[in-house]
This record gives sequence, C-alpha cells and structure tokens, in this order.
Amino acid sequence: MAHGTRPQLSLLAGLAIIAATLTAAAQSSAQMSPGAGISHELAIDRAARISDLHYDLSFDLKPHADTMPGKETLRFTLAGKPAALPIDFRDGVISSATLNGQTITTALTDGHLILPAKFLHAGENKFEATFTSRIATAGAAITRYEDKDDGNEYIYSLFVPMDASMAFPCFDQPDLKAGFALAIDVPDSWTVIANTAKLYRSTVLDARDEMVWRFPESKPISTYLFAFAAGPWASVNPTPGKPNVYVRKSQLKRAEPEVPQLQDITARGMAWLADYFQQPFPFPKYDLVLIPGFPFGGMEHAGETFLREDVVLFRTAPTAADRFGRNITVLHELTHQWFGDLVTMRWFDDLWLKEGFAQYMAYRCLDSLQPADGAWKHFYEDIKPQAYGIDETQGTTPIFQNIPNLKDAKSAYGAIVYQKAPAILKQLEFTLGQDAFRDGLRLYLKQHAYANAQWSDLVDAFHAASGKDVRTWADSWVLHRGMPEVSATFSCDAHGKLAELKLHQQDVLPDNFLWPIATNILLHYSVETRHQPETIRFSFNTAEAVVPEATGKPCPDYTFANVGDQAYGRFLLDPQSEATIRPMLTSGMAGGLTNPSEAELARQRDYNFLRSMLWGALWDNVHVAASSPKSYVELALNNLLSERDETLFRVIAGHTTTALHSYIAGPSRTPLVSKFEIIATTRMQQSDAPGMRINSFRTLTGIAETSNGLLTLKQLLSGSLKVPGVELRQLDRWNLIGRLISLNDPDAATIFSIEQQRDKSGDGQKYAWSVQAGVPTAAAKEKYFAQYLLAPTDPTAKPEDWFTQSLRPFNNWNQSTLTEPYLRRALDQLPEIKHDRKIFFLGAWLGAFIGGQQSASALTIVRDWLAQPNIDADLRLKVLESADELERTVRIRQRFPD
Repeated sequence: MAHGTRPQLSLLAGLAIIAATLTAAAQSSAQMSPGAGISHELAIDRAARISDLHYDLSFDLKPHADTMPGKETLRFTLAGKPAALPIDFRDGVISSATLNGQTITTALTDGHLILPAKFLHAGENKFEATFTSRIATAGAAITRYEDKDDGNEYIYSLFVPMDASMAFPCFDQPDLKAGFALAIDVPDSWTVIANTAKLYRSTVLDARDEMVWRFPESKPISTYLFAFAAGPWASVNPTPGKPNVYVRKSQLKRAEPEVPQLQDITARGMAWLADYFQQPFPFPKYDLVLIPGFPFGGMEHAGETFLREDVVLFRTAPTAADRFGRNITVLHELTHQWFGDLVTMRWFDDLWLKEGFAQYMAYRCLDSLQPADGAWKHFYEDIKPQAYGIDETQGTTPIFQNIPNLKDAKSAYGAIVYQKAPAILKQLEFTLGQDAFRDGLRLYLKQHAYANAQWSDLVDAFHAASGKDVRTWADSWVLHRGMPEVSATFSCDAHGKLAELKLHQQDVLPDNFLWPIATNILLHYSVETRHQPETIRFSFNTAEAVVPEATGKPCPDYTFANVGDQAYGRFLLDPQSEATIRPMLTSGMAGGLTNPSEAELARQRDYNFLRSMLWGALWDNVHVAASSPKSYVELALNNLLSERDETLFRVIAGHTTTALHSYIAGPSRTPLVSKFEIIATTRMQQSDAPGMRINSFRTLTGIAETSNGLLTLKQLLSGSLKVPGVELRQLDRWNLIGRLISLNDPDAATIFSIEQQRDKSGDGQKYAWSVQAGVPTAAAKEKYFAQYLLAPTDPTAKPEDWFTQSLRPFNNWNQSTLTEPYLRRALDQLPEIKHDRKIFFLGAWLGAFIGGQQSASALTIVRDWLAQPNIDADLRLKVLESADELERTVRIRQRFPD
C-alpha cells in the first residue's frame, strides 16, 4: 500500500478515506474552478504564464463507435511561481492523468481539470492523460456522417471556437498556439487527412485489424485549427503542384468533372496571394476535404480546408454566379491560411481580423485572376446587402465585439464580420491607396507570423505603411455600430450650372454617430447636353458637406453619391434623380442606361455595375418605405422580360419576390404574380444564355402560385416541358415538389410518392423529409416541431443539416397562420439552440420562424418575448436583428396598403 497506509485499517475504512480524499479534491477543484467556458480573464492569465506548447495526441477510431479513446502528452513551459492551472476538457471522461510524473485527480469541474500547483514547475512541464471523448452525428466536436448511399462512415473534427476541449484536454484559447503531433488508429480501408502530411502508415495490421497513421508535429497553430478527417475517402484527380482533394466514395463520379477547376483556382490563388503578401504559403501542404452535411461553407484548418460538399458538387443546375461563389469560398478559405492560421487573432472579439480579410481578399484575388467575372459587382450584390441588412437593425453590433467568455463566441459570427468587415476594408483601401494598403498587410503578416495579433497591431501596420491617421478612421468604423444613410441634394442656376451639390449623412440608428466617408460622386448628363458624365472623389465626416468641386459644372440630370461602391452606407436617391433614372433603366434607346457604349462606361461590366447600383438604390427607397413596393414591382416586371445581365436579373427578381410575398397584400397582387409567372416561364424557355434560363427556372419555382403557374411546375417534373439545354438536378426537382406541397396542390402527394421511389439516395431522403415540413396542416407542423425540440444526442433526432434544410419549408410565407402559434415556442427554444447547435443554426432558425411572418400580431409576439426580464444579451440582439424585417413589413403594408 502506498503512502504509508497502516495495515491494521479495514478495507471498509480504507475505502472511506479514499472517498473522503476524492471528495475533498473535488471540492478543492470546485473552489479553484474559473467557471464554465473560457473567460477572457482566464485566457489572459494563462497566456502570460504558458508558452512553447507541444501536443502529442493518439486517437482510436472504431467503426460506429459512440466514443473515441485517446492518449495525450502535453509539454509546455510555465513562467513565474507555480500556481494552480486549469486545463480545459468537457463532454468526456479522463480515466488517468499525471503531471510531471505525479498522479493527479481526474475530477472535472465546469469543464476544467485543475493542475495542482504543488506538481507544477517553473520551466518545462509534462502533462499526460488517457481519456474518452464523444462521437455523434450532431452536437459533438467529433462528428460521424453515415453515408446512406453506400453505408460507409466518415468522421471529422470541428473545434471552432472552443470545442477542441470536447475532444482532448487542452488550453483551448487562440493565443496559446502549439505544435500538434497526431497518431490515429483506424480500419485498414480508411484514409486519414490531418494538418500535416502523414509521416507513415503502419504496414502491418494490429490485433484489431487497424492501421496506425502517424503525422509529424505541425507548425504552431491554435487549438481550433487542429483537425482530422477519417474514413474511406477517395482521392480525386491527384496532380503534382495542386492540392489534394478528397471526397466520399459514393460521390467520386460526381466530383471528377468538378475537381480540376477547384484545384486550378486554388493553385492560382495560392500563387497570387503569396506574391501579394510577399509571404510564401505558410504550411507544408494543403488538402481540400469535401465534407457532407458540413455546417459551414468551409473551415480553414491549417494545411487542410474542409469544404461543405455541396459548395463544390452542385445540387442544382449551376449558373456562372454559382461557380463564381464557389471560387470565392475556396479563395476565402485559402486566404485564411495567412489571415487566421499564420497570424491568428488573440481573442475572438477580433474575429473580423480573419473573416473580414479572408472575404475581402477573396474578391480582391479573383478580380485580379479573372477580371471578366466582375468581382466587385458581385461584391455589391451579394456582400453589401447582408451587411446593410443587419447594420440597420437594433440587433447590430460594432465590428469589434466584446466576448467576455468563449462560450459566447458563437454570437460573433454573422454578417457583421463576414459582410460588413470586408465592406469597410474596401473603403479603407480606397482611403489609403492600393500600395499603402498592400504594404500594411505585408508588414502585419511579417511582424506576427505564427503568432497572434489584435486589431490595433493592424492599425499600426497601416499607419506605418501610409503615414496616415488610421486610428481615427478605425475607431469610427470598428468600434461603433450602425451605418450612415447618405443623400445628395443639388440645385442649378439660370445658366444651367450647378449652384450647389451637398451630401448629408445621418445614423440609421438613434445613436447619432457621424462617420468619415470617402466616396465617388457621379454627375450624369443626358445625351442631348453632349456632356460626358463626371466622377468627383469626395471625403467628409460631418452631417452636411458642400462639394466645392461640383460648383459651376453643367447641371446633371441625376447624381449618385456612391458610384463604384467604394463607400459603406445606404445611399438614397433624391426625388429628381429617381424620377430621371426610372425610365432610363428599361430604355433601349441610344443614350439610355441600357446602352453599353457610353463613353464613361467603356467596359460592359462597369456599365452593368452602375445599373445594378441604381436598381439597388431604387429598392432601398422601397425598403425605407419612401417608395411604393407596387411601383417597384411594375418597373421590375417591365425590365425582367428583356434584362440581359444574369446576376442583375436574379437580384431584381429576388426583390420582386420579396415585395409580392411580404409587402403587397392588396387586390393588385394577384395580377402582378400572374404576370411574373409568365415572364419567368418565357425567359426560362427563350433566353439565349443557359444561366438566364436557370435563373428564370429558379424564379418560377419560387413564385408560382396560380393554377397556370403550378401546371408549369408539374410539366417540368413530368418532362413534358423542359428548360432548353439544362438538365435539372435532384434538388431542382425536390424544390419543385416542395412548392407544390406548400401550396396544397391536389397532385402534390402523388408526385411526392413517385419521386420518393425514384430518388432513394442519401440526399434524396433528406430532401424528401425536408419538403414535407411544408405540408399545410396543423398535424404536420406539430410533428416537425416536435422533431426540432429533440436534443442532438437523442437517437431519434435527425441530423442538423436535415433540420436546416426543412426550416424554410416549415415556415413558408403563405402558411403564416399555421406557423404563427409556433413563433413563441421557437423563441423560447433559443437558449438550448445556442448551447447545443453549431454556429450558424441559430440564425437559420430565427430567419425562418420570424421571416415566415408578415402580421402585426406576429410582431406583438416577438415584442412580448423581448420584453421579458433577464434574456440572454446575445439572444436579444439576434432576435432584434431578425425582427427588423418583420417590423419593416408591417410598416410598409400600413403605408402602402395596396
């Protein structure tokens, strides 16, 4: 017996002493616990004490197992006088642990194991543990995907923002970077992909018919960037000098035609970014793994990016814009290898340092690699609206978000970091100039390589590169929420000259903040005047500012205060400019805006960019209830029959659909819908470009509701009507069926049954389950909502991506009477969703349940929920954000009843 236990003690007495000792140890641990999650205070304390971390991890993956046994050796250097040190581990069990050779308790408190001060050393320390972690189809850091197509199983990790500590004991904070060595035991038929290239794979099966894959230690990376994927992955088109791409076996044939383009844009992007940053690719290798059901578009693990499978393997017939979006996602994740992995934010309040720059540089890179794609027009159409959509709400936040604990870090993800941050970076490059902006980034990456930084470090780098006061600019745009609403007014004298052009800005929120704004102002002239359009660069930071450069210039027929989209904010048209622009937008006459040969718009994409921005300005006037939604729809329908720009067609059609589903409820709605159906059907059949035919098909699928419209959908499903030159894919077909179901078409049930028999694929099963959420009966809604309430650990629960797919059908715009009773219940479920679900699920949940409503009574339900005391602050903001569009809908309907 150890520690001098007296032999005369009985076994019972000995056990009592042991139990008392363990109880005391647990109580002591509880007293020392820093609390649940990882607080910023704990992170700061540990970062000051710990350095030079090296993890050596060993995992054992068995087919269909619910747990993952593991072993760990962690070496780290400790500074100062030893004091108790929490290491993070939750959702698992530690079976044994030693610290510098001394056995320590394995009792966990609030997700931490307390390393006792008496066994810690100043200098090098070694922690060893054996443990077991959980594997599940949802709600776990280690996720299992069961392929319903061939029965194979795939396992992958996802640790952002603080879920590495659900898989193994670690110091789970971004500024304690470490080297990670890894060994994984897997079945012989499996392949393992990790942060580094495999060191070796054992050539002899062990006693359990498993192989050991060993990976050498990585460069220093944060815990959330460590990752692995295991299963019978198939390698697609292995090509020297290009990234390896892996896909599940059942999707190999679908992947083969898509992967070469994926590899090509990645290799070209890697070369461009390395040159732009003057920093070679920071890791020894780069792999792409296509993960089915992945909750994000992609995740930038160091040396290996996980991409959601359907980002690459399109489930619907793709357009050029879809392929553009895929390129952006690939380049976004690639940029992260520098911005996020090489240099990582010190804490998640600076999440935008990686996400904002990755998004902005993806567009910057693609604009250089493929200028004909019109990257900045896409940026305006796809990025800016999402940023403005949250920044105009009471739920918005500054770009820099205070995150007191990493358990709340999920709330930082959203349009503020993914859309607003890149948008203000575009403004910053315009303000500093391209060379100073680039040189500042180079300096920042050089100074903080394989380490951590915060936004003030980036500001300092831009200041050093430009010599300008970047701090004042950054304080305004990074530390303050909201955005400016900018309008222009102008007057002309009796001689046809501009007497005054004035810009006005006001905060869209009641905070009354004023921003520094740099923009290009367009002065447009009619053809009859023989004056060429002029652009004036102008900066101001006051509520009103006269543009002195404009005085004395010929009187324009309209002005637009943000041509080229360099500035950030809502830029409204003055009444005179709106009246001038409306007839020009659909005019085919020489000199009108549809004439691509105007001198100031020498290239077609610049011309299309301007038209897109002007259409956007018209929609902004509707959005703020300054113009009638009906007048916008009438103008849009007149244009859509002849519109040749595919992405602008998509945007205008989308706004028109919003107006018809949300804003217009009077008797004029039905004839507008009927006309829209006819236009979409005509363009689907007769447009020259395949992309336009696909966009028209998608539009028709989303707006058909008359008997003629639904008949067209059924003809498309039966094959009696086709989209010329376009082969509909399975999700296209399920979307058609979902539309029929949601509108209670009498043939919907029969068509559904036929398709369910026809498509027995794994994806087909998910789509079939999802579209049935749109069945317009109270019984169907209750059945699906009961499923939504199941915990991720419940064996009868559907995978999270199935839930996500079904939320919109459940909350169809035309079923608000059926779904309104679930609105309060959906809001009450938010704490569980925040705790149990992946980062973006909460936004999808709110967007569906609140977004499916249009009534004042639904708005009252939301307001009553918000009026409760002690609501989680993050959840309050998320609800305020989602509720803004419902409030806007009610307001627009009241102002424009028809």
